[in-house]
Parts: sequence; C-alpha cells; structure tokens
Amino acid sequence: MYDREYEGLYGIRRLRSIITPIYLKYFRDSANLLELNCGTGTDAIALARQGLCVLATDLSPSMIHEAQKKVTSRQLQEKVQTRVMEFNHISVLHDMRFDGAYSNMGGINCTSDLSLIASNLASLIRKDGYFIATVMPNFCLWETAAFLFRFRWKQAFRRRNKNACDAHLHGGTVRTFYHSPRDFAGAFSLHFEVVELMGLNIFTPPPNSPGAYRLFPTLMGLLEHVDNRISHTYPFTSIGDHYLIVLRRKTS
Repeated sequence: MYDREYEGLYGIRRLRSIITPIYLKYFRDSANLLELNCGTGTDAIALARQGLCVLATDLSPSMIHEAQKKVTSRQLQEKVQTRVMEFNHISVLHDMRFDGAYSNMGGINCTSDLSLIASNLASLIRKDGYFIATVMPNFCLWETAAFLFRFRWKQAFRRRNKNACDAHLHGGTVRTFYHSPRDFAGAFSLHFEVVELMGLNIFTPPPNSPGAYRLFPTLMGLLEHVDNRISHTYPFTSIGDHYLIVLRRKTS
C-alpha cells in the first residue's frame, strides 16, 4: 500500500532520480552504509544494486517487514540487512564502523535533537566519510504561497514554529520539526563540515502534489528545468520543499 500510494508518485520518482546520483558521487564502490528511516527499503535496494552494502534501519516494524520482503524477493540479502531501530538509538551500533550514512525524504525531521544524531554518527562513520540527508527546511516557497492563496495564514508559516508541527502522512500524523540548512549544519559542525547543499522542489510543487503535474505538464517541465539550474544557488538552496545536504566527517 505504501509503495503504491507514495513511491509511485511522479514527484517521488523524480526526487530519487536526483538524489541517488548524489549518493553514488560520494559513496564509493563496496562502501558499507547506514541508512536512517529506510521506509520500505527503496534507497537501500537501489544502492545494493550498485554494489554497496547497507544496514537499513527504521522505527516502524511494518516498514522493516516490507523492506525485508523486497530485499529477499530481489535476492539482495548479502548486500542489505534490516533492523528495527529509532535513529536516536543508533549508538547501540557502537561496535560497528560505516563508510557513510544517509537519511532521505525528511525522515530526520522527526527529531529536534540533531546534535545527538551528529554525535552518534560521528562515532560510527570513519574519518572523511559522508552523511547525506534530505531535509525539510523551515520555509517552503511553494507551500507558503499555496496556503496564502487560500487565506490560510496560520498554515502558511507553520514551518516557522520552533515546536513540532503535526504533519499528516499516509493516514497518520507525524510530529515534525523543520530545520534550516544553517541550523542543521550548525548542529553537526563539531564533527562534520558541509561540502554540498542543494534545494529540491523550489518552484516545482512538493512531490505529494500530483494534480499540478496532471493539469499543467508543460509548465511543470519548465519549472523542473528552472529548479535544476538554480538548485545550488543561494537562497534557493533554502526555500524548497526539501534540501539535500552533504556532510563530511572531520579528520580531527
């Protein structure tokens, strides 16, 4: 059900087509990776097919169950292991070392304690290894404009709320904290340095807005082209529905 309703969206497939090459740019062949909030294992499977090894973790037992089924059906058990685990508890992996780690589709927005994650990842990732995260910022141009157009003033600026907001996702409610790139980088700065930052869905609608692509396909194609051209340019790195940030583990 999740894969059919979420992974099948054009906007999600487009995001993955942008994000996966970034993973392959920084994660070397045969790298041993840790994935936070793996969902049903889509990213882990894609990377395993490229020769990388992944320990895919998620808080939800049902997500891990689906991920393991997909891994087994594709005969990728030697490349992908799955484990039910909240990312605030990854310190239990202290006896393991990884070449890198990643968190996709805003899963890391489920916590306000980024410093704890940074500290735990620093103890697990080798020096010069990378952590790559796709994060929802505290301002989204498209979302804000859409709410203002409908005179929903409170919702238009909900991402500015320092406390968690309720995000409705797939029939459930998830407590969500929105992090600006500056705050995110600052929380990791003791152990990691930023090497790349790019905005995602800047002028294109969020991936859960399939109606816009159905009604205005030509316009959406043009906006995709614009997004691709400006994605690494400030302030567009900070005002999309998501941003992708690449952090390198410091050597000292």
